[in-house]
Amino acid sequence: MGKFSGFKPFTASCLIGVLLLFFGPAAAQESPSATTPNPRTGRDLSHGYSVTGKVSDSESHSQMDGVRVDLRAFSGATVATAFTRGGGSFEFRNIPGGSYDAVVQQIGYQSLIQRIDVDGPVYGMSLELRANSSANSATAGKPSVSSRELSIPRKAHEDMQKGLDLLYGKSDYQGSIKLLESAIKEYPDYYEAHAQMGVAFLHLKNPADAEQSLRKSVQLSEEHYVDALFWLATVLSDNGRFAEAEGVARKGVELDPSSWQANAELARALLGLDRPAEAEKNALTAVKLQPGNATLYLILANVHGQTQNDPALLEDLNNYLRLAPTGPSADQARAQRKQLQEELGDAKGNQTPPNLTPQP
Repeated sequence: MGKFSGFKPFTASCLIGVLLLFFGPAAAQESPSATTPNPRTGRDLSHGYSVTGKVSDSESHSQMDGVRVDLRAFSGATVATAFTRGGGSFEFRNIPGGSYDAVVQQIGYQSLIQRIDVDGPVYGMSLELRANSSANSATAGKPSVSSRELSIPRKAHEDMQKGLDLLYGKSDYQGSIKLLESAIKEYPDYYEAHAQMGVAFLHLKNPADAEQSLRKSVQLSEEHYVDALFWLATVLSDNGRFAEAEGVARKGVELDPSSWQANAELARALLGLDRPAEAEKNALTAVKLQPGNATLYLILANVHGQTQNDPALLEDLNNYLRLAPTGPSADQARAQRKQLQEELGDAKGNQTPPNLTPQP
């Protein structure tokens, strides 16, 4: 069987299929309403909950103020940001039910990623940071806040947070753009806000403004913000500009090899350039990093369809259907799987048994 032509991972419509499928806690394979449970978690999406906790040094157990804590969805997109205060405490408000990662990257400490399952208020999370072996022990437990973080006006930070709440919690894309624009007005170098505006424009099917916002984020961050890079690669691939997308996505992978989004986008770009053997490496990396994301198996299906690796293609379809039995491509995947099973069965039945001489 040749290319898995049923899936079209390089059209604008695949923006939802490939990277927005688990874009945020309210996004799902069947675009559920706010009153339906998330099909992956079974959790109610109609309520927002508080998530609170503390950050401390794992050795001294001293509580750490001024530490940035990001709350990220499955896609890696940051849905909320907080800074610890008053004894290392932090709080996120109005967080819809779902699974998230709490991410802390603090100077002098190892990066920390801790999974959070939100199906009601979450109290008393404990995030313990381990000092780098090369860090000066005198600074342990006394985190420093970057000058950039200190320079962000409180109003800009508040507007950014409100914009993220509208974008991810309420799917109010126009409203989120207004608040993000306000945050940028207060702090023009707010590259995270520019990137999130790009995401909002993508939801509104406005790729031109999305590209402009994302390129501005890339510029302001001096190509050091992986979210902006992989979302820009998304826009470029969705519009058939695969050579440009390859370069942008590759920068994202180099910046953060553990970003499944950057690896997935590099795979998509390489597939668009008809280089499936190269694409397979990054697609497999993305799957390894995010094995519960059904749509990544569609990228692999296209890889193995192009390379005519039918057994691997069959496995990809099985994995997709296992994870997304009612997903938007489920019916198509079942039909393709049935056809593939029949062809593989016929090929196996026509093989001469080993160590037997055909009868005349």
